[in-house]
Amino acid sequence: MTFLVSNPPKFPCVDCHTDCCKEYTIFVNAHDVYRLSNGLNLKPEIFLQLIGAKDYSLGIKVEEGLVDLALKQKNNACEFLEETDDVYRCTVNDFKPGVCKSYPFEMKDEKLSQMSDIMCPTDWDLIGFKEMMIPHLKKDESEWVFYDQLVKRWNLKYDGEKSLSEFLKFMLTKVELSLKSQ
Repeated sequence: MTFLVSNPPKFPCVDCHTDCCKEYTIFVNAHDVYRLSNGLNLKPEIFLQLIGAKDYSLGIKVEEGLVDLALKQKNNACEFLEETDDVYRCTVNDFKPGVCKSYPFEMKDEKLSQMSDIMCPTDWDLIGFKEMMIPHLKKDESEWVFYDQLVKRWNLKYDGEKSLSEFLKFMLTKVELSLKSQ
């Protein structure tokens, strides 16, 4: 018996110059940092940069100030973006942040939609990506809820009295414990 496999949808990224990796600051949550740290076998301090927090209620209070976590930039782009023969590609594709995996999709009224201000060279096939993207977007949302709760707990307990390194250890431990309990 022969099974027909429908053609998978085309990824517009193939024809793209990765403007999203150049134009956006890539903010990360606890699970993103955990995956990157383990995937790269690096301490988070190596690939993270601190950004002054815009939302006082969600920023991390550490000795260094009120901050958010983002990926470092190199040459005005994500440091994990690499150019080879005029083609740009992500060097951490297997464990890149959730926001990168979900771009340019979002959920609106429980339905998959394409963001209105995308930088992609062509529209995406929403039907073709629906099955893959909806579970991912829901997972990404739950990871951000986890992170926000973790930051609130940290801030209530330490209120800026501890260093970023101590927060990162706390954060990675909490992610590891949550993954073990699943």
